[in-house]
This record gives sequence, C-alpha cells and structure tokens, in this order.
Amino acid sequence: MRGDQSMNPQDLQQSLIRVVERARGIDVRHYEWREQTAVQRELLPAIRDSLCEAIEVLNQVVAYYRPAEEPAAAGLDDPGAGRGPGLTRSGDAGDRVQRIVDLAYMARWELHREQEGFGQLPPDKEAWAVIVDCGRACRRLITSAIAVEDAVCAYEGLHRTLHALYHRELGRSLEVRRAYAVFRHTIMAGGPSAADDVRDHLRRAAIGIAQLVGSGVYGELRASDRMRLEDLRGRVNEWLSGDREGDTLTGLRLWQDIQNIAELLLEVNKRAELREHDQAVAAEAYTRLFHGEQPPQRIPQDLEARLRNLFGRDEELDRLIAKADSSSIADWRQPLERVLESPGCSL
Repeated sequence: MRGDQSMNPQDLQQSLIRVVERARGIDVRHYEWREQTAVQRELLPAIRDSLCEAIEVLNQVVAYYRPAEEPAAAGLDDPGAGRGPGLTRSGDAGDRVQRIVDLAYMARWELHREQEGFGQLPPDKEAWAVIVDCGRACRRLITSAIAVEDAVCAYEGLHRTLHALYHRELGRSLEVRRAYAVFRHTIMAGGPSAADDVRDHLRRAAIGIAQLVGSGVYGELRASDRMRLEDLRGRVNEWLSGDREGDTLTGLRLWQDIQNIAELLLEVNKRAELREHDQAVAAEAYTRLFHGEQPPQRIPQDLEARLRNLFGRDEELDRLIAKADSSSIADWRQPLERVLESPGCSL
C-alpha cells in the first residue's frame, strides 16, 4: 500500500520535469561577465528557489512510494534516514520501489547540503567561486531529478521524458573528459620532468592550453577550471615571450602548476553520469571478456567502440584504448576492476 495518495505517478513525473526545466533555464555562465551584485541579487535567489522546489518534489516522491504504515523520516542529514523495515517488499517490483525511494532520499540529502552551503556563504567570497557553487548545484539537481524520473518511469511504465536529456548531458561530459585527456597527453608528451628543458615543456603546455581553450567544449568546462586555464595561459605566454632562459626556477614552478591542474581535471570522472556510464561499460566488458564460456581472443569490434568512451578515465586505460589491436585481453582485467570498484561520488 502506498503512502500519500494526493498525487499520482504522472503528477510526480511532471513535477520532476518542471524542476529540471527551471534549473536548466538558469544561465549560470551568463553571470561570469556580470558584476558581483548581480550574482547576489539574481543568481543566488534563483538557485535557492530551484533547490527548494526540487526538495519539495522529492518529498512528494518519498511520501508517495513510502508505505502508508512507515513513519516519515526526520533526519535529513542522513542519506539512509527513513529506510526502515516498512520498506521491505518481495519480488522485482519491491526492488524497483525501493530504488525509487533510495534515489529520492539520496537526492534530497545532496540538495539539502547544497542549500545549507548557500545559507553559509562568507560575505567576502569571490563572485567566480559563488558561480562555481551555483553551477555544481544546478548540475546536481538536474542529474538527481533525471535519475528519480527514470526509476519512477521504469516502475510505472511511463515514457521517460528526461532520458534524452540524460544522454545529452552524458555526451557533453564524455566530450569534456576527452578534451581534458588530449590536453593531458599533449603536455606530458615530453615526460613528467621539465628539469632538462623547461622551455620545451612550457611550449608544449602552451599548445595544449590553446587547443583546449579553442575546442568546442570549452564553454562546458567548469568556471573554476576555465579560470585556472586562462591564468596559466597568461603566465606561460609571459614566460615564453620574455627573456626568461635564466629564470629556470620560475619555469619549473609554472610547470608544476600545469601538472597540478592536469591532475585536477581528472575530477571530471566524479560526475554522476560519467561514473554510471563507466561502471556500465566496465561491467559489460568484464563479463564478455572474462566470464564467458569461451573468452574472445581479441576485443569484439562493438565492445572496442564502447571502451573508447572510457578515454580520459586514467592513464592505463588510455594506453590500452590507444593500442586495443595489440593489447592482450588479460591486460584489461585490472583496469576494468578498478572502475567497477570505484566509490560512488558526484560534483
């Protein structure tokens, strides 16, 4: 027996679609060129209102799918709060209802954390940092609502309206990760140490940064990443254009900063849609390569195409993907296991 009967699944789905459309309507990047007062006066209220509405919709989802006899959960600071014995049901249908409730609880917890963060912003926090927080909150709201709508539709037999949006978001994230990987491989082509030839390493870094800034996905990068890259580009160009051959120490420090941001960009792998995609691809590949009755001698062509979408995940996978024709099947075991064992995490 369901809990709150004041709504039906179609109402819940429309509410989820509405909060996603509202969040997508907030042009966070527009405020990168606005004065700080506009961020405080326009952007922050819009984000806070969107979070409040999304949390209320998630409350409705939980109330509808929680059994009527189960008391409402009071602890919103715990993603597992409210999952009591009343939720235990038998069969596949019960598992799917459990998934809806679990996703809604987790999403609500994450959005409450975002909401609390905006309530505790230091008055002197720089505008760009606030914009970064706003962009993250919008992304988290959208991906959470898509996941809950997907689970509701799977159980209720409804058409998944937000599913296409999920694939667009995933496609953009894959392109961003690929661009980051190309940048990383470009700057590291000469090796990690710049002690022997600082100028050559910084020249290669300048090329990599210019390629990334000029790529079609540059606008999809987080504001914080774009600001770091722009700062590095200016510093690298200044070093290269001046008579700095004798200033090796400054060049080495600059190279270290470039390496640091290259590592920082790997955090793109924490995006929820990428984590879910990567684990699905890794699970399929692991099953087909190592659990079949007759393991293949080489990677099937269709699976190789899927594995290419893991490019940028880590250095070992990148090497295997680049040499898929010549690598052995056994070489894939540990890298795929790492993906499958990676903890759940989102930005």
